[in-house]
This record gives sequence, C-alpha cells and structure tokens, in this order.
Amino acid sequence: MPNHARRTLAMLTAVLLGASFALATAAPADAHDELVSTFPTADSTVDSSPAEITLTFSAALNSDPATMVIEVIGPDGANYTTDPPSVDDEIFVTQHLLDEAPNGLFTVRWKVVSSDGHPISGEYSYTVAATIAPAPAPTEGVAETATPEPSVAVNNDTGAEGHGESTGGGALLPVLAVVTGALILGGGAIIVLMVGRERRRRDREGAQTGTDDE
Repeated sequence: MPNHARRTLAMLTAVLLGASFALATAAPADAHDELVSTFPTADSTVDSSPAEITLTFSAALNSDPATMVIEVIGPDGANYTTDPPSVDDEIFVTQHLLDEAPNGLFTVRWKVVSSDGHPISGEYSYTVAATIAPAPAPTEGVAETATPEPSVAVNNDTGAEGHGESTGGGALLPVLAVVTGALILGGGAIIVLMVGRERRRRDREGAQTGTDDE
C-alpha cells in the first residue's frame, strides 16, 4: 500500500476515534437528572395528610438548600411546607409539612439543581381523602333496653279489647252504681218520713182546734 494511502487511513482512524471519545464523554454531561419516585405517590389518594413528602432523583443533586424550592399547595391555595427541604444520600429530598392540613387535592411544585449544574423542575399531585369513622360496636355484657309495648285494656262487660281504658275502671262501675242507688233510696225515705211527720202534726193541730171550738 502506498505511503500516502497509509497516512490517509491513519488520519481517518484518528478522527473517528476522537469523535467517538468526544461523543462518549459528552453524552453523560448532557443527560440531566430526573425525578424517579415520590411519597405519596403521584396521583394517589391517602387517608390522612403525611407529616412529610419525599422526592427521589436518578443521580446526586446539589445539596445546597438555597438551590432547592419545594411548595405543597393545598386545596385552599396555602403552602403547607414548614421548613427548607433537606437532602439524604444525595438523591432523596425530604420536605416537612404542617400538622393541620385539610382534606382535598395537594399539588407539589419542586425545583432542584441537577448534578450537571442545570436546574430541573416539575410538579405532581396527590389527594387526602376524608375518612369516615366506623359505627361503635355494641358493648358486650350490656343488655339492650327493650322498647315497652303499649298495653291493651279489656272491657269487663263485653270481653272485647279496648284502647286507652284502664283495666280497673270496669270493676268500679257496679260499686258506684250500688252506692249511688243506696244514697238515692235513703234520701227518698228520709223525705217520705219528714213529709208524713209534718202531715200528722197538722192533723193533730186541726183536731185540737175543733175541740176548742165546741
């Protein structure tokens, strides 16, 4: 092979190797870190508001708190974060929340600085659902109070069931009738005796008057 052909082939090989090395080293630098998971999970529903949220990224982040911004916006539009976020093991970002958070939809807005020095940001949501307290179970050993049934009165004269009448009222009626009759008869006898006595007195007075006239 001629010398000039060999030199040309060597130059092409060097160029190709240099370009391959440049591409291999530039590809990781251009790939930004990304959010890979969250707690609570994005678009999930939880029974109560968590004390904190956690964001997990694909690579190490800039751990300077000044480079991180996390907001947790509640259904009322308020931000429920309590302090600046913190970084654990370079990829876990933790943000504490207020205790008294309402039920409803929460939106998490985050911004961090990737390991290549570029800022990355995004947002996701989760929902806090209202829990319904279960009905208390009946306490064992305590008897349930039975609802008394209305009593049914019986008419003593006919034997038929009566409504709203006392069972002792029928027994008093004959007694009251006897007492009333005795009072009426006694009063009548007294009146008859008094009338007869008055008549006899008048008869005696009339007889005496006739004797005196003779």
